[in-house]
Amino acid sequence: MFSKNDKVSVRQVEILLILDLFSVSILSFPRMAVEIANQDAWIAVIGATLLAFIYGYTITSIVKRFPEDTFVEFSSKVLSKSVGIFLSLLFSIKLSITMAMELRIFGELVKQVLLPRTPIEIIMASMLLTCAYLVRKGYECNARLGEILVFIIFIPLIAILLFVLPDTDFSNLKPIFTTPFPRLLKGSYFLSFIYTPIELILLVGPLVNDLKKARRVSFIAITFTGIINVILTIITVSVLGSVGTKQQIWPVMTLMQIIEIPGAFVERQDALMTIFWILIVFSFISTLMYFISFILTRILKAEEHKFLVLPLVPIIYLISLIPDNIVEAFNWIEFLRKYIRILFLLPIPLLLLIVAKIRKLGESIEEK
Repeated sequence: MFSKNDKVSVRQVEILLILDLFSVSILSFPRMAVEIANQDAWIAVIGATLLAFIYGYTITSIVKRFPEDTFVEFSSKVLSKSVGIFLSLLFSIKLSITMAMELRIFGELVKQVLLPRTPIEIIMASMLLTCAYLVRKGYECNARLGEILVFIIFIPLIAILLFVLPDTDFSNLKPIFTTPFPRLLKGSYFLSFIYTPIELILLVGPLVNDLKKARRVSFIAITFTGIINVILTIITVSVLGSVGTKQQIWPVMTLMQIIEIPGAFVERQDALMTIFWILIVFSFISTLMYFISFILTRILKAEEHKFLVLPLVPIIYLISLIPDNIVEAFNWIEFLRKYIRILFLLPIPLLLLIVAKIRKLGESIEEK
């Protein structure tokens, strides 16, 4: 069923998960948090991270009961074949729309910051075709690329953030705990959807060498991402203030534009940040494209995923062009966040876990 390029290590999954978690949130996340809780945004971020641990625990619990199966197989075993296939198709459609909107946001930002004269259609098509080439080479190629990108992205990013510290005014975070607790709780719930890529663990079972460490992998990725998100939110609000943060579409980009690096060895920090983000988005879109083709391969019981990759390119491309502008693209993302993203994070994995235990299907590999 699998080519030799589809088995990856636990560490590689961990790295890919961290990259995927950052792709969704890194540029606009502080604005989303401030719109909910003003200067208490960092508290809402902590709450969102705690909720993500619940998602990670539930998902890894069901995955570890069926180490040789993906979501397509174990959902069919637990809830009947027809329901399993329906849920798998729903999962692939949801991933396709997510991928298309991520591609659209990517195109809008690159056109605005780096390539203002290049048609957005060319920018998005170039990204899609490059990702398709990588995906056809197998999941291991994506994982090896992730091992390289994680150093290229995070070491310079953390270094640049350190240069922001002299411009911070932590009094912008005061007064704290002024947001009503119900609003903080609701805000944490919505912000927790930035951890949506955790749901991809539902599909990695047969691809990982040591699935016993799946829970550790998800917890490490959530912890790392949560710490960076809290620091990024605190720094953004400290520099821009809660009002200033709300006024920016991508406040992290604004943050990069206003800092001054000693010696001026880098003149366009915002362009540098965009390049880091492009690398993360490239990894995320490649991962989504692989798993969409992977789900369809398992449903069709095909030998390889390669022949399904290229037909996906025009479909994703056309979906990404449906929004008329970036505001409408964000509305699509908001719709996904409100009504669909939670499905594969908690309700469906929890339902599968409960039914599997009642029917005594599968056995946690930790109990064997």
